[in-house]
Formats: sequence, structure tokens, C-alpha cells
Amino acid sequence: MSAPDWSRLFHAYGAASDVPAHLEALVGDDDRAREEAVDHLWAAVIHQGTPWSATPPAALVVAGLLSDPRTARHTVSSRPLRAVLLDFLGEVAEATQPEVPEEEFRAAADPRGREAEIAGTLETLLSDDSEESDSEEIWDDEAIEVIMAQAVLDLRAVVPRLTEAVAACLDDEDPRVRDSAEAVLEILRSVPV
Repeated sequence: MSAPDWSRLFHAYGAASDVPAHLEALVGDDDRAREEAVDHLWAAVIHQGTPWSATPPAALVVAGLLSDPRTARHTVSSRPLRAVLLDFLGEVAEATQPEVPEEEFRAAADPRGREAEIAGTLETLLSDDSEESDSEEIWDDEAIEVIMAQAVLDLRAVVPRLTEAVAACLDDEDPRVRDSAEAVLEILRSVPV
């Protein structure tokens, strides 16, 4: 899979251009940068349980890091980094809203006849003008519903790959990692795919 154009994706605070550096910091040697990266995952990439267009590719990178030996070595707030990353993926799995039928998201994400409006809303979300992208008006815009429904569908589409990466952690030597993996798998297995 090729790397996404992060500048064309968004998270809770605008364009997701900053996400790759945070993802790299997760397995770097700088403890402070790692903690900031984890904070960024929770605050921006899956802010208050909401998936954004940056959430699916970020979740795939995080899932790929689960097998990286550095995630077994490092800790964040006294928890193994691997368990922390699994917890993040659990929140991502919850954000797929497994209880909502796929057809509802497909209907909500249908852009027919609204392509220009949706493109304009997306450009506003990606703009550097934080005042404009933070405005309540954009979040009341019906086009945002289409964009956000598509984010959930995109997230559901990566669930099989997330499930595979999480399942590999069931054999981890750390019981905290195994417990987190079991909890996340329970959610992932409930997602309609």
C-alpha cells in the first residue's frame, strides 16, 4: 500500500500533515516525543471517539507497529507501548459504530449531486485558516455528514487488517498486552465488514 497524502486528510484539528512525524515518534528513542505522539493519537486522530479521514491510515500504521520490537521495549505512563497502541485501536474499533448497519453509512456517505459542496467543505477542513475550519458553521453543514460517514466506511474497510495485527498480540509475553488484544478483538469482531 502506498503512503497516503496526509495533507489531503484531516483529523480533529485540521490537515493531518503532522501525523507521519507523530507515528514515527511512537517507536523513536525520545520518550517525550513518544508521549506526545500517543497524546496526538488520542486527541487528534480519534478525538472523543470520532473517526476522521486520517484515522484509517493512521490505524493501519499503528497496527503495523504492533509487531515492531520497539513497541515491546518502550512504555508510556508505565504501560507497555504495545498495550497503549492496542487501546488506541480499541477506540478506533468503537468508532466504527458496529451497532449501526452498513446501509445507513452508505446512504449518508452518498455524495450524488453534492460533489461541489462536499469538495468545498473538505477544502475548508484542510485549510490553514483555523478560524474558518473551527467555525460552528462548518460542523452544521450537511456536507460534513457525508464526509464523516465516509470516514466510518473507510475505517470499517480496514478492520480485517487491524484484526489480523491485533490477533498476533494474543501470544505476547506481557499479560497487559494480551488483555488489551483480547478486548480489542472482541470489538473488531463485532464490526460489519
